[in-house]
Amino acid sequence: MKLSQLAKNLNHAGLETVVLTHAGGSIVVTPHGARVLGVFTHGEAENAYFVNPEFESADAATKMLAGEHVLGGDRLWLAPERGLFFKGDTLSDGVVTQRSIDPGNWVVGQRTERSIRMVSEFSAEFFRTPGSPVSGILERSIRAIGSPLHHNPEMAAVLGRVKYAGYEIASSFRLTEAPRDDQYFGMWFLIQLVVPKGGYLYAPTAGKAAITDYFEPTPAGYLRVADNHVRFKLDSLERHKIGIRKTDVTGRAGFLSNAGGAGGSDATLIIRNFLCAPSSNYCDIPLHTPAGTQDCVQSYNHMTGSAGFGELEYHSPSVCRAMPEPVVTDTNQVWTLTGKREDLVPIAAKLLNLPQETFAGP
Repeated sequence: MKLSQLAKNLNHAGLETVVLTHAGGSIVVTPHGARVLGVFTHGEAENAYFVNPEFESADAATKMLAGEHVLGGDRLWLAPERGLFFKGDTLSDGVVTQRSIDPGNWVVGQRTERSIRMVSEFSAEFFRTPGSPVSGILERSIRAIGSPLHHNPEMAAVLGRVKYAGYEIASSFRLTEAPRDDQYFGMWFLIQLVVPKGGYLYAPTAGKAAITDYFEPTPAGYLRVADNHVRFKLDSLERHKIGIRKTDVTGRAGFLSNAGGAGGSDATLIIRNFLCAPSSNYCDIPLHTPAGTQDCVQSYNHMTGSAGFGELEYHSPSVCRAMPEPVVTDTNQVWTLTGKREDLVPIAAKLLNLPQETFAGP
């Protein structure tokens, strides 16, 4: 979906739309959910992010928004999923997205041509201790930014053959109420990716990583764990979710699509740059491991076929009420480039600090 159609249908559905521009790229933000719903590397580009197919029709989008819904894009949720989304110890116990978390109660505090700042005060149920809410204040500032390789002359030739859009998000979370003083909660950042043509998540690691399977065991055809990286296939054909522990993560992860992922014969490269703090607590908890596995990076392959998506996820450190100041802040950058896959590979290698051969082959 192109920028003009996405903005038109969002507005028709009653969602305020803010378009941030810089250096030829455009970022579409909606205060509904404080989301980045679109990333466009040039004027005729297709959206680099998955959005709910209902947005193809303004009337269908209006109907969809009336109930619990999946929007797509880059969103902020709260962790742990076990207790805030999963109602019990198994999937059959029920899963819900609480409206106080998503879309939340976001209010625009400031807006400029290249940035927007939003605030949400929320209270949600923690299903593991009924009657004991989780409350807090979230802030989220989003601004369009330039390419991280702008000052790298050795990359000038390849950068001239691709298109770019990027943004930075600065977030904070203040925990004001919790079921127990020692119960941890944190911010959870998720990008829903366009994967009908297939592609891979690449996460550089400090040595060979320990991998958590959140659902069914991930077969070798979907997962490669090397001495310096993890590669995870995203194609929306099988359900798999993996996690990478905080001690193995290096602070960057990316998605490189196959040819055609950006429309025509072009591919898409999306890289997220973030802070991992191994001394901190990471609170997301797999249903099968209540003690937790301290995962910072996660990726999810959603099993819905050609209309499906994959996810690039990471968590902030978590906080609890026993802390003198139960506040966590996070600043991350997202860099999106489109073009021929062979031109995106050296850029991926540079930004992820991996050899170019890492990105070769099926």
